[in-house]
Amino acid sequence: MSQVNADTLRHSGGSLGTDVRVKNTSVYESDGGTSVTQNLVQGLAKQWGHFDQRGDTLGANTAGDTFNTTSFTDVEAGHIDVAIANDMSNATYSVNATTHYNGTIASDRFSRFVGASGIATGSFRLAGQWENNNPEDVYFHGILVHGDLA
Repeated sequence: MSQVNADTLRHSGGSLGTDVRVKNTSVYESDGGTSVTQNLVQGLAKQWGHFDQRGDTLGANTAGDTFNTTSFTDVEAGHIDVAIANDMSNATYSVNATTHYNGTIASDRFSRFVGASGIATGSFRLAGQWENNNPEDVYFHGILVHGDLA
């Protein structure tokens, strides 16, 4: 077995960092030192973002750090449409959604729910509501998508 040590990978005929590819049958070494063949690309997050609907952290209807996100659209109280820049291959991908508690309004004493609905290949809707079933704007949405890109 050979080993290549390099500080920079460069595609032949390309420029620095251009067109370097990782195959879906790449072998990597696990934390325990075992060589594992696994699809590295499958395990990567395909889309993520941070959106402030209420305006407590970034300003109302403002996106923070994002990846592969075209837009966030405030549709109505507690509902945000998220557009994915590079579509997923199907609508069976996983959306993990979170919200943060800031403890500044009376309704914050209730449990919160935030989740995704209307999942399509290029978009989904975030919904936030309180324990009393009332939709309400959420001050911090964090989202993470895993699945197959088209």
